[in-house]
Amino acid sequence: MLLVSAAPHAQATPYCDPPREVVGEIERTYLRMGGPGGALGCPLTDELVNPDGFGRRTQFQHGTIYWSPRSGAFPVWGDIGAWWCGQGCEAGWPGYPTSYEYTVGDEVRQNFQCTVVRFKAGPGGVTKTWSDGNTCV
Repeated sequence: MLLVSAAPHAQATPYCDPPREVVGEIERTYLRMGGPGGALGCPLTDELVNPDGFGRRTQFQHGTIYWSPRSGAFPVWGDIGAWWCGQGCEAGWPGYPTSYEYTVGDEVRQNFQCTVVRFKAGPGGVTKTWSDGNTCV
């Protein structure tokens, strides 16, 4: 018999000025990325409930960490984040992020529940962002 219980609510830790609370898996990801001195900078919001009523997010100076129980907590930012939100963010067909950004050759990629989003910088500041298509259909 498998018993499942809810984890106790995480202790909120305030960061920066004005202080904003970052909690749970979002906080763990934030700290892995260097906290206030890292790539995301200071939090701009406390934890927010996503419009789907299911997931959560905290917005930071340079990106947002999204969390859902099925995908975990991962940051979205830059050109990949802009492309993803152009598809509806977490409510869109790509779904929630399931990885950090990573590099393959000359591309930066990030996995989402239903696709891999790719970014490539070209000569003269030209950039291209696209996906592998919907793998959830």
